[in-house]
Amino acid sequence: FFFQAEDGIRDYKVTGVETCALPILATATAHDAQRSRLVVESGGHVWLFSLPDAGEVMPMPWLTRVPMTQRWYNGLVNVRGTLYGVIDLADFCGLGVTPRSTGSVFVMCGQRHGVNAGLLVRRIVGLRNAQEFQPHSDAMADKPWFTLVRDHEGRECRDINVAALMRTSEFMEIAVEKAA
Repeated sequence: FFFQAEDGIRDYKVTGVETCALPILATATAHDAQRSRLVVESGGHVWLFSLPDAGEVMPMPWLTRVPMTQRWYNGLVNVRGTLYGVIDLADFCGLGVTPRSTGSVFVMCGQRHGVNAGLLVRRIVGLRNAQEFQPHSDAMADKPWFTLVRDHEGRECRDINVAALMRTSEFMEIAVEKAA
């Protein structure tokens, strides 16, 4: 993936199943974090996370399925002794199931907001400066936790408000009601 730096584009490769609290995330300064966005692709759309909200990013760990839950709730993962719920971002949004591949990653975005959960996404695109995006429209009525923005080339992206996502009842209600 690519990291847009002031001096040009730096190419970083993520290989194997090494923990990738990605080198670029680990070295980002507080100033960089406030003005940068982690860019991911999921469900055919480009999604943006503020760096503080993105938390840790890693290859998808071993998953334990949980019965009687929504399809988009993939199960639980154990990360250094702590359990985290895994939500398939694309499936949660009705965009289909994210195919598992070596590029699939787990964005542990709930920690900062007191929720042990994160989002499964298809792949990391890189980091971009927040100033490269302009508001395109307000939050959608049925998904008030993201806004549409456009980059300097006119491509539409979805800027996630992780705190708002974590507060939605839909996100928190993972159980499937048992048929009578």
